[in-house]
Amino acid sequence: MIEKILLNRIVFKIKPLSIELEKKFKIENKEFLDSLSTIKKMEEYNHDLLIIRASKIFKSKIAADREIFKWNNKKPNIKKPLKDKKEYSFEDYSKIDEKGKSVKTSEKFPIFYNDIKAQYEAQRKHHLEKDLKWIKESRHIHTNDSVCYYCGVNEQILKELYNEGEICKTKRNRGAWFELDRKDSKGKNNIYSKDNMVLCCYFCNNHKSDVITSKDMRGYFGESMYNYLSDKVKHINSLLICCPVILVQKKT
Repeated sequence: MIEKILLNRIVFKIKPLSIELEKKFKIENKEFLDSLSTIKKMEEYNHDLLIIRASKIFKSKIAADREIFKWNNKKPNIKKPLKDKKEYSFEDYSKIDEKGKSVKTSEKFPIFYNDIKAQYEAQRKHHLEKDLKWIKESRHIHTNDSVCYYCGVNEQILKELYNEGEICKTKRNRGAWFELDRKDSKGKNNIYSKDNMVLCCYFCNNHKSDVITSKDMRGYFGESMYNYLSDKVKHINSLLICCPVILVQKKT
């Protein structure tokens, strides 16, 4: 029910009335209702929900295509010759017009969101443990957990690393959730599409970049990355047992 309300707010900018909510969805949460007053408030209040995270990813990919438009339309410079034009990577879900803006009528957030949800389901441990053999017997990864496509960590491990903040510090506050990656990032396949998108942790996404193939990322680095991140969590937990006060002070 909340998902439907938020979807309407994101896509159609609809702000439901309190009476309608209480009657149709039986929600009596003033704080939640107040959060719908602006998109920013809505994102802050519901930041941990998948639909909000998907919305932020969606907007970031459109912004990336807008940057590609700027790159492709740079004026030639004698000192800095224009490099080859780049291809848009998010055209399956949005289009950029001749002014470099996203065509609102072309934005397909509901489809994108459903594809993200489907990917979370496809990356459950029991679906991937055949390829990521090192997670099969792991006590930290449960059967129904969605896991990083490359190394197999779940979002619980990522949250523990993110909340600690110092041991595995990331750029721009990334790292608490899975990110979107293109399995194939070479040539014409360098696009975000239902068949070319996977969810992965920040660490694998950053390491793989657009250089390492998905097969090599798993084969050469997947298990090592899983062991590295798991060991970091064990270290954090050992510190919590030995000196919890220090870690609490760091967070505050």
